[in-house]
Amino acid sequence: MSSLEDIFGKLALTTVTTVSRIALSHATNAAIRNVTSYISTQLPKNKQASNEIRTLQRQLDLKVKNLKPTIDIIAKSVANGNEDLEPALEMCNDLKRDIDNFANQVDTIKEPEQVKYQLKRLLENIDDAIPSLHLALRSIENQLGRATVSPSRLVRASSVLNSDSKTFTLKLYSLFTANQRDASAYAFTWKEEFHKCKLTVSKKDWNRTLVIQEDLNDGLYHEEDEEGKKMTIEIENIERMYYTQSGELLNIEDAKTSVLVLKVLKEKKSEKEEESKVETKQTAPEIIKEELRTANWYAFGLWNDDDDDEQDTKVKKDTLDILLLESVIKLCSLEAKEQMSHLEASDELIQLYMT
Repeated sequence: MSSLEDIFGKLALTTVTTVSRIALSHATNAAIRNVTSYISTQLPKNKQASNEIRTLQRQLDLKVKNLKPTIDIIAKSVANGNEDLEPALEMCNDLKRDIDNFANQVDTIKEPEQVKYQLKRLLENIDDAIPSLHLALRSIENQLGRATVSPSRLVRASSVLNSDSKTFTLKLYSLFTANQRDASAYAFTWKEEFHKCKLTVSKKDWNRTLVIQEDLNDGLYHEEDEEGKKMTIEIENIERMYYTQSGELLNIEDAKTSVLVLKVLKEKKSEKEEESKVETKQTAPEIIKEELRTANWYAFGLWNDDDDDEQDTKVKKDTLDILLLESVIKLCSLEAKEQMSHLEASDELIQLYMT
């Protein structure tokens, strides 16, 4: 049976997976820390052994760091449906397991020669994996070459992030969590959260937040003392995005033009959860309940006060604005996860996050 992600993925024109750093780097950092602790506690006077182990330690750190861009691209491709590359990620999981085992055992090793042996074996395992990972990378280079980033949309998205004046005027819908029937698009009910709202992007360090303020100047009746509601979405909690040409495909009855759907985690994943593999049961209701328990689903459509929803010019403008919002969120994700300005990002990093 299908999960919510399966359903939306089949209906969406494009599926965007926000890229997270591979768990391999977490395991390596733990190993580096434990080796440093081993040197300081067990080899305070053995300078030769300490220097040799530090050299191997640095080689391990640099090799994994050099592999991270390749692993990220492969992980992105697998997340977007390229199942042929799953063995490459399994190879990375094997490396992570080996490094984890070493990190957990290093404090119990008595002889420095054994530590050096274990580090050299890890380096050999990485060297053995590199040709296969690079082969997997070459297999998707043609696909990445065809999936080019729109220069005009990239410039506009960058302009939004560098200016505090840009506001998106939207309608906001949320998935009705009490609705859990069969696994199809029409089994889910969307409720309108804000008939009209203003979305802006705020920044604190490199972490971005979507700020959504309800606009009561929406043509509906409101009490005189009624105040518009406000909600925020942390960029780092956005796990997945879906874009569709019409909200009606997702059973959003009054959304005839394009919408952007966000899967937003209710709680940020811990480092341990990010490293573990997510297992899904084969029974649809359990899958659906679990997804609704751990994440909120929101759909954004462009708001306008024109009743003529069939005008070609309006439909085209709505589509461009929704795609611009999608690009803005992608750049925000880049900054949040890489802790750097998108203006300083390499072409490869831009390509990774924007396609």
